[in-house]
Amino acid sequence: MAEGTGGLTEVDAQAPRDPRPIEAEIMRRRGELTTLVAELNRRRHEFTDVGLQVRRHALGFAATVLAVGAVVAGPIALGVWRARRRNTLTARGGRLREAFGRMTARPERVAVGPTVTQRILGSAGSAAAAFLIKAALERVNRPRPHFP
Repeated sequence: MAEGTGGLTEVDAQAPRDPRPIEAEIMRRRGELTTLVAELNRRRHEFTDVGLQVRRHALGFAATVLAVGAVVAGPIALGVWRARRRNTLTARGGRLREAFGRMTARPERVAVGPTVTQRILGSAGSAAAAFLIKAALERVNRPRPHFP
């Protein structure tokens, strides 16, 4: 077989080939491709149909919803339980006893004034807030042109 002939022999090159078997092969493969594309399209529609997926996977969907609900509701319920427990008279009395214990152990820390850094940060925060409020009020009270 010669290089670059694509597998044709001299006999094949001289005799014209019948196109009907090639056309039949093309039609057969086109039919297979059409069937495959139709199946892919059907699966795509099924995959994106949320209602169908929920019906098919009801147990997994229910478990997921319950798990997400527990993850969301758990910390909320824990916070409510802790708040109620913290507000009982016994708990408040215990915290007051601890506060008096700390106060008697370290009386120099009871009425401590702000440090220099805290005063500087407080002044800077106040100045920034005043600037922002003033800018917002000027923007709101700016005269607007009236068009007839």
